[in-house]
Amino acid sequence: MNLEFNIAVHLLTFLVKHSDARYSSGSLSERICINPVQLRRVTRKLNDQHYLDASRGKYGGYQANEVTADVNLADLFELFNEERSDGRIFTGDEGSDCEISREIGTTMSKFQQKENDILINYYKTITITDVLNDVMKEDIHETI
Repeated sequence: MNLEFNIAVHLLTFLVKHSDARYSSGSLSERICINPVQLRRVTRKLNDQHYLDASRGKYGGYQANEVTADVNLADLFELFNEERSDGRIFTGDEGSDCEISREIGTTMSKFQQKENDILINYYKTITITDVLNDVMKEDIHETI
């Protein structure tokens, strides 16, 4: 899991709960507790996938659309995992004279792919509506 995935789930869940309203990036970033730059980076990808409606201008903003509630978390997980180059994540060196150092990166990369596959299979069973239902069980006294 990473922050952008979490932002996407939070944002879409909020928009589904308040599907009759349109929110500016400033208003949403405040409610989601992130800065507007982070929000716009996420909403750009979500809009490209048609997971929400976005419009510019004085009366623009973001709003849930007919597919938002049914967005699958596996799709979001993959969308926000595809560009993960946060720097080096494996140890070792393929040019090392140590056999373990030469091969550990390849082995750990295989493990990472299996880990991702497990998470994707798990998230396939969860939609934004499921998240909203789970959240609302926890706190039915939300104020906006």
